[in-house]
Amino acid sequence: MKYKNKQLTTENIYFQSLAKKFGTPAYCYSYSKLEENINNFKENFKSFSPLICFSVKSNTNLNIIKEIKKFGLGADVVSKGELMLALKAGVNPSKIVFSGVGKTSEEISFAIEKKKYYLLMLSQRVKLKKLIKLRNEKKK
Repeated sequence: MKYKNKQLTTENIYFQSLAKKFGTPAYCYSYSKLEENINNFKENFKSFSPLICFSVKSNTNLNIIKEIKKFGLGADVVSKGELMLALKAGVNPSKIVFSGVGKTSEEISFAIEKKKYYLLMLSQRVKLKKLIKLRNEKKK
C-alpha cells in the first residue's frame, strides 16, 4: 500500500474507488503481497522442503484458498467444514493436514470416506481407538 496523488492505493488501485464501487467495510487483498510472502517463506525453508500449509481457519475465503493452492501450498484444517472448503478449492488432498483437538466421529468418518491421503492428527489415545474402529467398520 502506498499513497499516490494523496490517496491510498494498492497495486495501482485507489481504495476510494473500491469503496465507491463495493461500499464499506470491504476486504481487499494484495495478490502481489501474497505472492511475495509465500515465495519468501518457501525460499527461507527450501533447504529441507517442508510441507507448507495455509491455516484455513485464518481466512475461509474460497478464492484466497484457490490462489494459495496455486503456489503448491497445502491446507491446515481443524473441522469438517474447513476440510470441505479446502477440497472445494482444489487443494491436493495429500497436502491437507487435519489437526486440532476434539474431532467428532462424523469428522473422522468423513475423512476416511473420502479415501484421500490426509494427515489426520489425533490428540488422544481414545481418538486413535475411535479411528481404528471406524476404519474397520468401513472395511466391512
